[in-house]
Amino acid sequence: MPKEYFSPERASALAAVPAGAKIHVIGVSGVAMAQLAVALSEAGYEVSGSDKEFYEPMGSYLSRSKVRLCRGYAAANIPPGVALVVIGNAVSYGHPEVEQVEQQKLPYSFFPKLLRELIIRDRHSVVVAGTHGKSTTSAMMATVLAKLGDDPSYFIGGVVRDLPASLWRGVGSVSVVEGDEYDSAFFAKVPKFSFYAATTLVITSIEYDHADIYPSLESINAVFTKEVLALPAQSCVLCCSDDENLQTLLAQWRTQARCRIVTYGRRPGSEYHLEEVRSVGDAQEMRATAPDGRVLSWKLGVPGAHNALNSLAVLAVSDLLKLDSSKVTAALAGFLGVKRRQE
Repeated sequence: MPKEYFSPERASALAAVPAGAKIHVIGVSGVAMAQLAVALSEAGYEVSGSDKEFYEPMGSYLSRSKVRLCRGYAAANIPPGVALVVIGNAVSYGHPEVEQVEQQKLPYSFFPKLLRELIIRDRHSVVVAGTHGKSTTSAMMATVLAKLGDDPSYFIGGVVRDLPASLWRGVGSVSVVEGDEYDSAFFAKVPKFSFYAATTLVITSIEYDHADIYPSLESINAVFTKEVLALPAQSCVLCCSDDENLQTLLAQWRTQARCRIVTYGRRPGSEYHLEEVRSVGDAQEMRATAPDGRVLSWKLGVPGAHNALNSLAVLAVSDLLKLDSSKVTAALAGFLGVKRRQE
């Protein structure tokens, strides 16, 4: 079992790391970790990273960066004078570099904590969670904000055709983060999304997944329920009403949650009710009704029933952010999608 040196509470804050100091990333070639390493490098830190191999698409991405790469794991990979070691969630206790952190009592942190410190902080935190559609929905939302000139901060677990990077630290007042329910580190067996301080939480669906850490659907329901019930009154949860499991959970959440809960979907009674979807070649045209009775009409350049729902979620979030709906729908029409989805 991990010794007492490792715990979420003992993890160091990025603010405690001096400007230009050395940061080492264990497990650097994962989609999330690679982008975090590059973002830290671009923020002025001297970053190194180790992994077993450097597979695509992150291998070439890292090779173009200033991150110093170490193939294979060894205690010697951690540079002298390192100010922070970032421990990836694929790394276990007993790993040679983790042992070095423990023996030398080096400061350490982990991805979701750093992501919150780096790009979320005091912004309106839009977190997109659920079994399906996280990457696409968060990509749509970030693309809309970027096209409207808001320069959002964002993290998306995929390569987005419309955006210059998948992790970006902007200057706008909104952050958009894909909120994974997978655990955060060997010493932080809680979902990543629990660190993201959601102001608006989108839940697209909840199905049984990640059998390596969740024994049942009920155990997954429990972590989502814990997150929803922990949100403050000023937060809002947007739930897809088409998901049968979510429908069951909503009955409990509505009576126990402090935050506002809003539904979207094709099911009658949804507050954002998707009434019509019409395919036009590879594109589609949609019509929905908003809670205030407004009729929303928009086009989307990517096909599929799930994408219709994803875009409706974006429109609902845009209303919460008080964005101009005509500009939002124009931005959605040009959305190109996320690589490896429907290719």
